[in-house]
Amino acid sequence: MIQKFDYSAHENRTSEYYEVYLKRFRNNPSPILEMGCGLGLFLEACKSNDVAAVGVEFDDEGVAACRERGLEVYQHDLNYPLTFLEDELFEAVIANQVIEHIPPSAQENLVSEAYRLLKPGGQILLTSPCRHWEEARADKFHIALLTPSEIKKLVLDAGFEKENMGYNRSQTISGLPDEIVEDLWVKYQPDYFSKDATVLAYKPL
Repeated sequence: MIQKFDYSAHENRTSEYYEVYLKRFRNNPSPILEMGCGLGLFLEACKSNDVAAVGVEFDDEGVAACRERGLEVYQHDLNYPLTFLEDELFEAVIANQVIEHIPPSAQENLVSEAYRLLKPGGQILLTSPCRHWEEARADKFHIALLTPSEIKKLVLDAGFEKENMGYNRSQTISGLPDEIVEDLWVKYQPDYFSKDATVLAYKPL
């Protein structure tokens, strides 16, 4: 069972905060499915930009917040398939800071279900902190952190292609000057230096 999530860290965020994630998709896709939509702020950002969007959320508080805003949301545990949704309904799927909160079996289910639900050429965007980032490891709600290489393998194993890893950022590494970290990051983007495990990939046409 998925843990109840503590939304207090997001209490000052607005839907405008999430518009940057909407802009990462190519060609203005619609409709979009958000897996783990939380309080519905990304869905609200979609609505403000005339993008059709549907959310899936397990937590009672998140579902209630979405419905209070008039957003379309299904209450569902991401450990299990989304059998209530038909194949190839969406042009994009996002799971923003969600995949690290669920066990590996549920991570695989999330990605395979995203593949099923996307139209050919559809996009998936997964964002997560990197397992090598100390701050992320200290969060008690992070139960299965990934590295950039692992999240890339997860989507490729599910059948996605043409992955874009360009949204990952480097962290500060104790004992190494920032300029050396930056140089190594630009050249190699090693997992150990990454603050994120984020990937954008496509379902083949």
